[in-house]
Amino acid sequence: MHTYLTPLLLGIALVNACLFFVSIVKVRNSTDKYTFIFGWGFVIGAFIWEDVILFSAFFFLASILTLLLKDLRIGLLLLLSFWIVRSAGEALYMFLQQFHEPKHAPHYLDDLFKPLRVLFGNISTQKCYIIMQIMWQVILTLALTGIVLLLLHWQSIPAWA
Repeated sequence: MHTYLTPLLLGIALVNACLFFVSIVKVRNSTDKYTFIFGWGFVIGAFIWEDVILFSAFFFLASILTLLLKDLRIGLLLLLSFWIVRSAGEALYMFLQQFHEPKHAPHYLDDLFKPLRVLFGNISTQKCYIIMQIMWQVILTLALTGIVLLLLHWQSIPAWA
């Protein structure tokens, strides 16, 4: 067992445990307001604090399971499977959002497309949805490729690298 994996996974578990408790407080105190956390939340696939509650619990449990089983492959499989499910859902969401007029939060995302408009100019909201949809499709493709490669090389990857 390599010495760097245990503290790394414990650190990931600790960060996610903290995120879990912070997100519960944030959601309880937010009433009907959504607080978008794109900037840093994207790392765990979260856009709002409500996402963080469940995702942080999932990543905490995945880290602990990987530690207990001492099998890094299980952790990688859980991580890649998560990104497949999350990115497929977001790609579909962005696809569907293009075709209706969003009238209420959290579906009215026009103000949150400012970073895309800085990069691509004053593009329409529909173009922003299309770019987001394609971005999530790329993430889905990368995650699917990763999971296929992981499964193809399962035996050659050390359980506890």
